Amino acid sequence: MLQEQRHEMIKSFLKQQKAAKASELANLLEVSIDTVRRDLEALEKKEVLKRVHGGAVLVENNDNVLNKHFFEREVKNLEKKQELSYIAIELIQEGQAIALNGGTTTIELAKVLVEKFKRLTIITNDLRILTILSANKDFNVILSGGFFNPEEYTLYGTQCEEIISKFNIDIAFITVNGLSLEQGLTDFRMHEVGVIRTILSRAKYKVVVADSSKFETSSYINICPLKDIDLIVSDNSLPSNIIEDYSKQGIRILSPH
Repeated sequence: MLQEQRHEMIKSFLKQQKAAKASELANLLEVSIDTVRRDLEALEKKEVLKRVHGGAVLVENNDNVLNKHFFEREVKNLEKKQELSYIAIELIQEGQAIALNGGTTTIELAKVLVEKFKRLTIITNDLRILTILSANKDFNVILSGGFFNPEEYTLYGTQCEEIISKFNIDIAFITVNGLSLEQGLTDFRMHEVGVIRTILSRAKYKVVVADSSKFETSSYINICPLKDIDLIVSDNSLPSNIIEDYSKQGIRILSPH
C-alpha cells in the first residue's frame, strides 16, 4: 500500500473515531508499528492530527467534508435531498417491503414515505428513521439489532446483518458518502459498509439515493461497483455531462432534467 493511501485511511479512521492507537492502525493498514509511527509523524507536520502516547488524536478541520458531524451533514444540501426523495417514491407501490440504510438522505426519504403511503414494510438500522416512521401506525417497521453507533444513531455489526439477511426486500434505498465511475460506491462510515452490502444482497431492486454533490467523489472504503446497482436517483443540479457519461457506461440515473 502506498504512503498516500495509508495517510488517507488514517485520516478517515480518525475522522470517525476521533482517536486511534498505533496498534489499531497497524492492524487496519497491515503494516508495522514503525511504519505507522512514521505516518503519524508526517501527518502531524501537516496538522491533520496530534500524536499522543501510543497513538494519535484528530485535529478538527471544518473544511474537510469527511470531518462533518452528523448534524452538519443533515443540513448540507437539504433541499436537494428532499427533492430527490419525492422522485424516489415514484418507484414504490403500496404494500411493498423496502429497506433504508442509515444516513441523512434516507432520513428525508422516510419523511416523504410517512406523508405519501399508508401500508409499507420498512427495514432499517437507523434509529432516527424509526422515530420518523412511527408516525404512521400502519407501517410494519423492522429495526435491526446490533451494536449502537452514537455518532450516527445507527445499529451495526454481525447481529444487525444477520437480521437483515432473513428478509426479502422489494426495493433497497441506499445512501453513501460518494460514488464515481472509477471507484463505484464508497463510504467512510466503517460500521455502515457491512449493513449496506447485506441490504443490497437481499434486494430485488437496488437504488442509490444521492444528491448531486456526491457524484465523482470517493471515500476510502469500497462497497461495490456501480454495475451492481439498478438505478441512481438524484436532484436537478446534477450536470448533464455526468448523466451522459454514466449512461454510456450503462448506469441509469433518474433526475428531473
